[in-house]
Amino acid sequence: MHEAEGVPLPGGRMTSGLVRHGDRVRRPTGPWSPAVHEYLRHLASAGFEGSPRVLATGDGWEELTYIEGEVAFDPDWQPGRGNRLPPQARTDRALAGAGRLLRALHEAAAGFEPTVTTYRFHPHPPLPGEVVSHGDLGPWNTVYRDGVPVAFIDWDGAEPVEPVADLAAAAWAFVPLAPPAQLAQAGFDPVPDLPERLRLFVDAYGLTDRARIVPALQRSPLASAERVRYAPVDAAGAAASLEFLAYELRWIHGISGDLARALRGGG
Repeated sequence: MHEAEGVPLPGGRMTSGLVRHGDRVRRPTGPWSPAVHEYLRHLASAGFEGSPRVLATGDGWEELTYIEGEVAFDPDWQPGRGNRLPPQARTDRALAGAGRLLRALHEAAAGFEPTVTTYRFHPHPPLPGEVVSHGDLGPWNTVYRDGVPVAFIDWDGAEPVEPVADLAAAAWAFVPLAPPAQLAQAGFDPVPDLPERLRLFVDAYGLTDRARIVPALQRSPLASAERVRYAPVDAAGAAASLEFLAYELRWIHGISGDLARALRGGG
């Protein structure tokens, strides 16, 4: 394929039709895109370097800067299966880097008062205590460079959220919080110490009251369940997703005591 024609890029779980043209990415847009563009422009003005810049928009398309690096995207992922991670995305260094990048995002978003709030999921202006954030944080939407997260991509799900809830959702994906079989599928050998990895993540973020993360982790699958109706799946696929989320709720309840004890430790 000639460069002038563009190079197709793997689509995320919600967006397809991405084409790279040199240092630009052309993507389809939706009714939520004006709100996302306003947010991305705010992040740029705030000096946050971990998001693409809006270069141009048109009828049904947008052009954003292409961010060099590797994305830990697993094309074979499905609910109930571990998200396959390359070695550089499984390290403590990568995990701590994700926590620091998320903190930088929240700090850049603080004080943002959008004029457009047509977000894709549950559109509303930020409530007291909320910031606008990415909406689907995980290795599959993270650009890694030399084993360190440098940027988040695919911002179509941006929306207001409480920072601790956003941190909890990110912890599910980056730690990742999953039983041994799924961790093995993700590439971990041996299976890591999840409480210690969670503590590393929240400390890198800078959460001063670590105990706040545990109830937020328990609520996180409920927020994910609300989005299943928007996912590009049929009824059977939606049922599988909901069944998996119910399993996650039971599983996180069972290990919450271990997580809380690790987070109460000194240091």
